[in-house]
Amino acid sequence: MDCFPKSAGWPGIHYDYSWSEQYNSVYVESIDGDGEFDHGTGSGWMYNVNGDYPGFGASLYELEDGDTVQWRYTTNLGTDLGADNSQWGTEDPDGGGTGADQGTGGQDGTKPPVKLEQLYKDGGSISDWAYSAIGKAAQLGFVQGSNGEFRPKASVTRAEFTKLLVEASGLKQTTAGDSAFKDVAANSWYAPYVNAAYVNGIVEGDGGYFRPYALMTREQMAATIVRALGLTLAEAATGLSDLNLVSEWARKDVQTAAAAGIMSGYGDRFAPKDPVTREMAAVVAMRSYEYLLTHQNAADPAKPQVEAQIAQTAAFLQHSVTNPVVASVGGEWTVLGLSRSGIPVPAGYYAKYEANLVNTVKEKGGKLHNVKYTEYDRVILALTALGGNIHNVAGYDLSAPLADFETVIKQGINGPIFALLALDSGHYDIPVVNGVKTQTTRELLMDFMLNREIAGGGWSLDGAATVPDPDVTAMAVQSLTPYYNSDVKVKQAVDLAIAWLSAAQDENGEFASGGSINSESTAQVVVALAGLGIDPGKDARFIKNGHSAISVLLSYAAGSGGFYHIKPGQSGNGGAEPGMVDLMATDQAMYALVAYDRYLNGLNRLYDMTDVVVQTAAPKAA
Repeated sequence: MDCFPKSAGWPGIHYDYSWSEQYNSVYVESIDGDGEFDHGTGSGWMYNVNGDYPGFGASLYELEDGDTVQWRYTTNLGTDLGADNSQWGTEDPDGGGTGADQGTGGQDGTKPPVKLEQLYKDGGSISDWAYSAIGKAAQLGFVQGSNGEFRPKASVTRAEFTKLLVEASGLKQTTAGDSAFKDVAANSWYAPYVNAAYVNGIVEGDGGYFRPYALMTREQMAATIVRALGLTLAEAATGLSDLNLVSEWARKDVQTAAAAGIMSGYGDRFAPKDPVTREMAAVVAMRSYEYLLTHQNAADPAKPQVEAQIAQTAAFLQHSVTNPVVASVGGEWTVLGLSRSGIPVPAGYYAKYEANLVNTVKEKGGKLHNVKYTEYDRVILALTALGGNIHNVAGYDLSAPLADFETVIKQGINGPIFALLALDSGHYDIPVVNGVKTQTTRELLMDFMLNREIAGGGWSLDGAATVPDPDVTAMAVQSLTPYYNSDVKVKQAVDLAIAWLSAAQDENGEFASGGSINSESTAQVVVALAGLGIDPGKDARFIKNGHSAISVLLSYAAGSGGFYHIKPGQSGNGGAEPGMVDLMATDQAMYALVAYDRYLNGLNRLYDMTDVVVQTAAPKAA
């Protein structure tokens, strides 16, 4: 006996189903009035046996005595039911082409992988990069082929692609009323799809003509996808060598689709005038489907969610760091994140830090470190955030050591990065100190960084590196941000760095450094983007398959309010163990979310602290 009672039925309950030749199983369309797509693009009926959701059609499951079967309605491909829907992730390269079929789309409660060679006589000719996407599209009913063939290399017409995109987008087909186009007859098979796309602003015509049988080009597909997904146009560097061949009207669309990872190309070529093939279209349609499915929840988290996480993480930090000291962990970064958030702290909390700072400076005779001048930078940032006087801490000017350029750069690019962040946080002048070999200037700091830029964009701690690092690149961007609009060389370097960061973001929206995906890399990117006025939660360049930099960062939060360095089950890189809440990761996540929240509220960027009320008195010891 299988899991679907076709003969006995469900007494008193109306249901509709159809038979799928593709999967040799029934497909449940509706039960008791609730049908596929009634509640979103991922909605439909799924079945489980003894609480587990099988990976194949209900007609193929052989029940045993004592088995319990449930048919349950999902709104998001089973996530709300506790089913494993990981098979819906995207792992394929670019595409674009159609399904000239009559499928209606939907979730049928089965979970392939689909063996395309069994579905189509020419399944073996489907490209490897398109195989998985076509299998998913076939399961969802977006594509079915014709006469037992898929014809993966065949070109796609504008009508065919429009039909595929409308179904993948879950749009309601429009049949009533006159067509907006002179060449789209009301009784044509494609009229409902073209009308639906037109009403939703997805397709446009030319002089009142849609030209349904004209072949779809790749640049046309890019423009259509950008409109369908509502992507923010991004005139970004993409690394495409043939961008000059893209029509002017489609250039930003191509850049946006490429930056979002919805379309790519052939190596460094986009081939804008090439016709779209059926396998291309299937891949792009599935990427669009998955983008829409996850973007509404993951890529654009509500502002209250960010604010709630900030409040929870602030509470965690106050509980974990009760006595902030002069240190990279449990010290200045905690103070910076809390103070820039505006979250209330216990009375005397910041006074403890200032007292610890005064005592430390006294004990060390004003010399925090002989070589690592980032120690001064970190303290300047924290004290500036509190409105403190950096020029008089136990009688010492903490900015004075930064006048020695030769020592500043002994830490490599880290030296100039943090020196600029510290000096610009309060628009501080660089002290002129007699006796130093080279007097530091902002120009020297910027030139050092620009000369360390890696070909193609980005930076690394290793001056001889040929591959950038996301953390260092993002921090370099943060330090150069004040000069972005006034220095042409800085603007060029930052633009290249942003393009590289977009390309370095993986298909799940993550960033990796030191061989491992981690939260701190994403945190630094968020700070960099927010400082430039780029929304890391909405900008198409930093959303991959529906996962934005913000949604990824939030995914590292533990229930305690702290953050993981590396998520449970992932590979470590020598830092905190995977699945372990880490104070350094928590500090960086905290001030990154604060940077984003300040951006959303139109406040000064994280490191522009000219909005802080400055104290006139020097910090006091305990």
